[in-house]
Amino acid sequence: MLAPLRNNANRKAVVQAATVPAPTEGWDASTALAAMKPLRAVQLRNWFPQPGYLEVRRGFQRHAFSVGTTTTSIESLMVWNGPTSSKMFAAGGGVIYDVSSSSTAGTSVVTGLSEDRWQHTNMTTAAGAFLVLCNGTDTVRNYDGTSWTAPSITGATSSDLIHVNVHKKRLWFVEKDSTKAWYLGTEAISGAATAFQIGSNFNLGGYLVAMATWTVDAGSGPDDLAVFISSRGQMAVYQGTDPSSALTWGLIGVYDLAAPIGRRCFTRFGTSPLLITVSGVLQLAATAKADTSQVAATAITTRILNAMNIAARNFKDNFGWELCVYPRGTRLILNIPVAENDSAKQFVMNTITGAWCEFDAHNANCWAVFNDKLYFGTNTGTVMEADRSGADEYDEIVAYGQTSYQALFAAGNLKRFSMLQPLVTISGDARPAVGISVDFAETSALSTPSGATAGGALWDVAVWDEDVWGGGLTYLSDWTSVPTLGRFSSVKFVGRTGTDAEGSFWGTATWGTTVWGSNGTREQTMQINGFVLLAEVGGHI
Repeated sequence: MLAPLRNNANRKAVVQAATVPAPTEGWDASTALAAMKPLRAVQLRNWFPQPGYLEVRRGFQRHAFSVGTTTTSIESLMVWNGPTSSKMFAAGGGVIYDVSSSSTAGTSVVTGLSEDRWQHTNMTTAAGAFLVLCNGTDTVRNYDGTSWTAPSITGATSSDLIHVNVHKKRLWFVEKDSTKAWYLGTEAISGAATAFQIGSNFNLGGYLVAMATWTVDAGSGPDDLAVFISSRGQMAVYQGTDPSSALTWGLIGVYDLAAPIGRRCFTRFGTSPLLITVSGVLQLAATAKADTSQVAATAITTRILNAMNIAARNFKDNFGWELCVYPRGTRLILNIPVAENDSAKQFVMNTITGAWCEFDAHNANCWAVFNDKLYFGTNTGTVMEADRSGADEYDEIVAYGQTSYQALFAAGNLKRFSMLQPLVTISGDARPAVGISVDFAETSALSTPSGATAGGALWDVAVWDEDVWGGGLTYLSDWTSVPTLGRFSSVKFVGRTGTDAEGSFWGTATWGTTVWGSNGTREQTMQINGFVLLAEVGGHI
C-alpha cells in the first residue's frame, strides 16, 4: 500500500545552525567549486593557515634603509654563515653592501660591479668558511668572514660562471650559455677548474641552467646525487665521488621534466631539492619516479595548480623567481615577480600541513633567512625584515578569505541564511568583515560584527604591571546579519590590522591618548577559528 502524500505546504521552516570550519587546509585553486572540501578555501590572501586556525600574516619593517638610492633594486641577498657568527649582504646598483645590522644604510664592501644577480653558496674547508658567488658577468667573488677576494680560477673564464653549488666537498660552477659545468679540487675555493660536458644527455637541446645536490638519505654521504637541469627541462642525475674517474662517477639517468624558471630554480627542502618549473614546484624525490605525463601531478603546488600555471605563463620571463625556506615561520615562500623590478606576490605554503595561501604587498626581488629571521630586498634601496610587526611599515594589512561552497543542512534545498557568528581571537580593536556568498556567486556585501572594544595601554596613563601592555588577546563570538537565499553557501571574511588607530607610530604618538606599539605598530593578532551559520530550512522559504 502506498503511503499517503504529505502536504508540505503547511510545514514551517525550521531554524538550524551549522558549524563552518576555518579552511585550515588552505587555498585550493585546482578543484571545482562544487566539489571542494570543507577545509579548503576559494581564496586566502594574507591569511596564513595554521593547524587549527587562520591568522592574518605579520607585516614587515625596514632593516637597512638606504642601500644605494631610492631607485636601487636589491637583486641579491646573501648570507655568510661562519662557525660562531653570520653576516648578510645585499647587492644593488653595482655594489655589495653589508646589511648585517639594522641601520639607515648598509656598508659598501665591494664596488664597481656590472651585475647584481648573484648565485651563491657557503662552503667550509680546512682553510675556513667561505661565501662563494658568481653572476656570469663579473669575476667570481669569495668572502671569508673578514675580507672579499676575487679567487684565481684557471681553465674556465671566471666571469662566464653563472651558477655555483657545493657537491661532495667540491665547488661546481655552471658556464653561461653552454651545456658545460666546471669543478674545482676537493675543498678548493680557487685554482684549476676542470670541464664537465653534459650536453650529450640533453637531446632536446637548450643550455645548462643550474645544479643541485640530492641527498637521498637525509644526510651527506656517498649516495648523494648530482643533479643538472637544462633550459628545456631535462634533468641529468649522476652518482659518485670523483667526476674525473669513470670508476667512481656515473650517470644514473636523464629525466624529462618541465622547463625550469630562472637561475634560482633549485632550493633544498628536506632530503630532496625543489625545482621551480612552468608546471609548478617539483619535489625531485617524487618526480623522478613518475611517468613524464604525470610530472605536474607530483608538484607540491598541485592544490594551487591553476594559479601556478597562470603565474608561470604570464611572468616566467621576469627576474625574481625564487624559493625561500623559513623554518621559524614554518613557511615555504615562492616569490613571483609580477612586474620585473617593480611588484611581486608570493605563494606561501605551511611546511607542517602543506596548506597554501597568497601574500601581497611584499614587492621583493630576493629573500634570505639570516639569524633565523626573514628578510627581502626591494626596488627602492631597502632591505625589509618580514614576519615582524602588525603592519607593512605604516600601511595596514588587509587579509581576504573565502571558505569553500557547501550544501549545508539539506543538500540541494533552498535555505534562508540569516545570521553569521565568526569565532575570532584578536588583539586591538579590529574586527573581521563577513558575508555569505551563495550558489557560486561571490558577494561584495560584507558586514562588520559589533562587540566590545579590546583595550590597550596608553602612554603616561597606563599603570605598570596592571594595565595590558599593547592590548591583550580577546575572544569574540559576535553575531552579524547576513540575509541571503541560496542552496550552496560560502563564508567570505576580510581582516585588517596595522592601521594608525591600532597602534602608535614613532614621532606621531600622543601622550595619554595613543596606544603603545612596537617599532611603530602594535604587534596585533587576528585569528579565525571558524563560523556558526544560522538558516531557515524547509517549509516556504
